[in-house]
Amino acid sequence: MSIRLNPISVKELTRVEQESILEHAIDLHLVGSDDADSVGFDIVEKRSTTVLHLLRAVDDEKSVGVVYVLPVRGAKDLVEMTVLIFSEFRGKHYTGSLVDAVETFLRENHTATLSLGAAVHDHNPMRNELTDFLLRHGYSYSPAHRLFVKPLA
Repeated sequence: MSIRLNPISVKELTRVEQESILEHAIDLHLVGSDDADSVGFDIVEKRSTTVLHLLRAVDDEKSVGVVYVLPVRGAKDLVEMTVLIFSEFRGKHYTGSLVDAVETFLRENHTATLSLGAAVHDHNPMRNELTDFLLRHGYSYSPAHRLFVKPLA
């Protein structure tokens, strides 16, 4: 597995990427998440975004998912990632490779030291597994931000 993250614009999103982002935004909205105003709606419906990075995840020339990174409101040098793996690639151990790739991408593309955060929503059926994964990978829970956070040195 050799994951690459290719920066893309909103206009370059494929139909599958748009559907994945929109499904995630709708899921958050339906469960009444605090993230109900997800940037996913802006990305897909308005074709505009405030995300810092929009990235296509590629493995062996196949697009396996899409990632977006956005600044956390009110938190200096903290960004949050949303990793969306397409359904046909779920369960194939892409999560670890994608998170590692996001961390590397941010280190290489930002001069300031950032911290990277990830939300694990209560309604997520993989909540316990994702929490364990993030803790094993050096993230710790920040109640102030309601995110798992890792400083990127």
